Amino acid sequence: MNERPQTSFLSFVIYFFVFILLVEWLKPVIELTDTDHLKLFSVFLAISFLFYFVKLNWKFTIPIKILFISWVLVAIHTDLSFFSSDSMSYLVNTLQENVKFLIFQQWQEVTDSFRTLLFFILLWMTTYLLNYWIRVRKNILLFFVLTVLFITILDTFTPYNAEKGIIVVLISGFIISGLLYAQKVMTENKVQASSKFLFSIIVSLFGLMAISGVIAYVLPKAGPSWPDPVPFLTSSNPMAEGEGSGKGGSVTRKVGYGENDEKLGGAFLSDDTPVFSATVPRKQYWKIETKDTYTSKGWIQSEGEPQITSYEVGTPIILDIPPGGEENNSSARLEMNPTFNFEFIMQPYGLTNVNAEEPVTLSLDGANQKITSYSDGNLAPLVRYDLSYSEPVYSLKALRGQTEESLNGLTSDFDRYLQLPDTLPSRVRDLAVSITENNNSLYDKAKSIERYFSRNDFRYDQMLAAIPTGDTDYVDQFLFETKIGYCDNFSTSMVVMLRSLGIPARWVKGFTAGEIIGNNNGVPVYEITNNNAHSWVEAYFPEVGWMLFEPTIGFSNSPDIDYDLDISTSEEDTPVPPSEQKPEQDENEKEKKEVSKGFTELMQDGLKWISERKAIIFWSLLGVLILSLLAYQYRRKWISKVLIPVYRIRKNDWDTFEKMYHQLLKQLSSYGLDKDQGQTLTDYAKKIDTYFGGNHMKRLTQTYERGFYGDNRDEIDYALMRESWENLINQLSG
Repeated sequence: MNERPQTSFLSFVIYFFVFILLVEWLKPVIELTDTDHLKLFSVFLAISFLFYFVKLNWKFTIPIKILFISWVLVAIHTDLSFFSSDSMSYLVNTLQENVKFLIFQQWQEVTDSFRTLLFFILLWMTTYLLNYWIRVRKNILLFFVLTVLFITILDTFTPYNAEKGIIVVLISGFIISGLLYAQKVMTENKVQASSKFLFSIIVSLFGLMAISGVIAYVLPKAGPSWPDPVPFLTSSNPMAEGEGSGKGGSVTRKVGYGENDEKLGGAFLSDDTPVFSATVPRKQYWKIETKDTYTSKGWIQSEGEPQITSYEVGTPIILDIPPGGEENNSSARLEMNPTFNFEFIMQPYGLTNVNAEEPVTLSLDGANQKITSYSDGNLAPLVRYDLSYSEPVYSLKALRGQTEESLNGLTSDFDRYLQLPDTLPSRVRDLAVSITENNNSLYDKAKSIERYFSRNDFRYDQMLAAIPTGDTDYVDQFLFETKIGYCDNFSTSMVVMLRSLGIPARWVKGFTAGEIIGNNNGVPVYEITNNNAHSWVEAYFPEVGWMLFEPTIGFSNSPDIDYDLDISTSEEDTPVPPSEQKPEQDENEKEKKEVSKGFTELMQDGLKWISERKAIIFWSLLGVLILSLLAYQYRRKWISKVLIPVYRIRKNDWDTFEKMYHQLLKQLSSYGLDKDQGQTLTDYAKKIDTYFGGNHMKRLTQTYERGFYGDNRDEIDYALMRESWENLINQLSG
């Protein structure tokens, strides 16, 4: 180190903040790729910048870095001692094997240790480039801008949270830019700044950044104008695994009915494969099972004592939702698609018995309401069976008579239908209270929550359902952030809000009615496909029982109500509480929501368009890249044909001449004729004229200095200067 102490301190501060900037760049890469070992990579960066700061000779730096990388590879990928022959053999064999894999393009065979080595090489190259920008160019604006773009794009379009990282990057980048500019000015003017001056520069920059940061943190911030694009991008990932993929964890893509609901969210893919057909007088929801435990990410069934009841086919079945009277008796015939091999029974509401030709035993699980068919102790799916049912009828008078006091008599059997995770945000219950604050009966509270979604800008979309990550709650995310989803979002949210009010509720799964495809002796035949897989809600009211609710926008399946009140039933059954009326919105708010919806649809259409034209886009980009590389490689051949016409159309004045001169200096530098540090323009002009012959550069330089320093610009022969300039530009392209 031959720099003065003041300059050395300034360089140290610059290198320190460049290190901070690069670590912030490194964090999302480590997190999103599950690479881990951030500390080890950070130590490597610190060592590299320290060597550049002290200007240690490469004969020492390269062996030390290689030794550190080798130690890391052995430490994190093996249990060997680094100072052993086995570790050295491991490193040599790893290098040899992976080089072969690369030569023969066996990319999948490349080992993790070799990938780590390649990552270290990338960091090595990056630090070398940054050192060049710091020492020679004294400008890292490009890297700073790219880092800001990199961090903000990842924060927007990936699950990575860069809230703190963006602040650190901006502060570090501005400090580095300010210090580098000060260093550049001192170098060009050959001025050695005093310690007091350097101290004032650094303190000023830190103070400015601190004040700006505090103001930015304190000022109120507007909410997002557009919905979070991460859920759509995640759910649209063609590599995402579906529920039936066999991998067991991911539900980012759902198709039809599935039994694993531990992780809700992601796209629900369209599939019109028929599951069963139903010959039935009127539309029915076909119930399969219920679930009682909400985990903040999805649903599971609580463990407890088995509640199994067996029935023979044709014998009455007793469910916890009693059937209606004999006047409502109906029957249905179901024919299953054998491909699906469903061993459970589809249940219409009010089911009384099941008839089938096969002598199977029906097993009812009272915990989840699922009915399964067995034969000789083994699962025996029924392909065809008949159902008898009588749709329940509910007394509106009885429903309206159930108030919060009615819940005091609930037994411990209903505790599982009131379960909520401890991590549920309090604002979910606060919302439920605000929705129902003007309702007295439990039934009216449930109806208010059921209607809330259709009246508060929620949107049904099978592709844009968010996938909660980290500590994010599935319901909280839907209610307050995305407001976009399908049946699972709406039904789960209603169950959770009902439970937060102390009303027992459970999550129900099955199928909707399907579409009519014909008739059998005048009875409609409905076809139910995978697209009809659905979820809804059942709420419990003391002295009334369990009752169906349908909160999903675009779906309806209201139970039969006996309007036995002495008032106008049409109004009474569909009250609109003041708290639920849609608030008036100004035009700006409406415009924001329209922009939000339009942007979401634009993203969806855009990604679909790209997906359909992947091959064309790939080859087009590859072609553009090749042409760009060729253009860059042979830029001296065509640069004159661009620059000369561009400047010919400009005026012959000082402003144009000054730009032409600086452009010439730039082209000379790219040609390889750099101006030496400390070399005057006059000496540089002699060097150029010696190389090309003539005195064009001397003439241009003398004119430039005379006009720049003497402000004598009116007497310049700009036409003559243009000839000299074009002569040199043409020689550079020759």
